[in-house]
Amino acid sequence: MDSSPEGLIKLRDAARMTQKIDPSEVQNPLTRKALDKWNDLRGDRRFPSRKDAAPRELSSLLRNIALIRVMHGGADFEFRVLGDAIIQSQTGLQIGMTTNELDEAYPGYGALFRTLYQEICDTRAPQAYRGFYERAADRRSFYHESLLLPLGADDGVVDHILVVGVYAMDADKPLV
Repeated sequence: MDSSPEGLIKLRDAARMTQKIDPSEVQNPLTRKALDKWNDLRGDRRFPSRKDAAPRELSSLLRNIALIRVMHGGADFEFRVLGDAIIQSQTGLQIGMTTNELDEAYPGYGALFRTLYQEICDTRAPQAYRGFYERAADRRSFYHESLLLPLGADDGVVDHILVVGVYAMDADKPLV
């Protein structure tokens, strides 16, 4: 291990970045509850349908969810539902906005989401992330644990993505 000041700075910065984790490793009670609910809704299918994930089924999670509609085979994505926690922790998101429109306001930000969402469409499997990210508008750092869960009418095509996220200004003090 490099114990020089530069090496320690690189190690600290690497530890503060978001990392992909196995969905079974989510730790926050809310993201754990979301994964359990998603698994219940899907039954023996690969993933549940959009109508299976109705608001009444997700009522205790609504503050922490985003529902994303897949458009043009994954060339773009539309933010259909945004809970308060998502709006507070992200930059510039609005209901009805697409990732292409987000890129116009914050170059590269929509592309980041498109990459994440396209992976869900390609793999048709849930993904989970944990760590720190920097908000584009004001460069504030947030700790998060997030799930990206595929939804679709059949096991072959993802037509929506359910995002469930928990955010904090630091790892010990949940913000939203």
